[in-house]
Amino acid sequence: DAGNALGVSQPAASKAIQRSEALLGVALICRNVRPIKLTHEGELVAEFAKKQHDLETALYQRLQSIKKSGADTIRIASFGPSASTHLLPNIVAQLRGYLSELDVSILELNELESIKALDDGLVDFATVVQIKESNLDCIPLENDQLVALVPADSSLAQQASLSAKKLSQENFIMTKGGSETLIRDWYAQSDLEPRVKHTAMQLTSIFGMIRAGMGVSIIAKMAMPETHPSVIAVPLSPVQPRVICMAKSDKDFNSHTAQRVWQLLQRFNK
Repeated sequence: DAGNALGVSQPAASKAIQRSEALLGVALICRNVRPIKLTHEGELVAEFAKKQHDLETALYQRLQSIKKSGADTIRIASFGPSASTHLLPNIVAQLRGYLSELDVSILELNELESIKALDDGLVDFATVVQIKESNLDCIPLENDQLVALVPADSSLAQQASLSAKKLSQENFIMTKGGSETLIRDWYAQSDLEPRVKHTAMQLTSIFGMIRAGMGVSIIAKMAMPETHPSVIAVPLSPVQPRVICMAKSDKDFNSHTAQRVWQLLQRFNK
């Protein structure tokens, strides 16, 4: 009977039905027939209860899947090829070793846009270049350094390294891909500023301008393409290190999966 099916005694089941009838103001079962059957209103309640039970079961299973295998989407803002090409594919592969159903959505933005997206809750994490005054929570991912880009046929290409003093005499192409603060800090160490003549977001634009003799630039070594004809990368003196980090805002995580991912990233970094 219903009581046995629910794991409760028959008297308890009868009382529960009576309380429901009193609350709803309608009879839920026909008591003058054998076997007892549901009234029309009782069938409506039973149908609703079954749907509710199915929804609760589906919700429970979904939440369990999220907890066990990361069956959810996390969103990562990425500032350029250093992260999007060289770092994130390996990191995503590592994460999926623990969270098999994890889905990752990558949105390429410049660094300021990435930080704003974090603050607005549009993304869960962002790759950023670590700076001392940052108030973000950061996990270091990779150590990199900046290099100067000069035309292959210039005298600068023959140098073992280049100082800010030498580069300050040249028209400069400023990258908007995430290293501008570090570049300006490097010049400032020598009490100088780059003579910015052009700005560019895309590496292809920077390399094209250098080949055309429009100036020199500084980018991250990790962002260098495999082939770069007519352009030479020269080390900086002094060296300007660049640490790429995964960052999150100081607000609560957007999801349980985002929290799991952050915990795994912390574990990978140990």
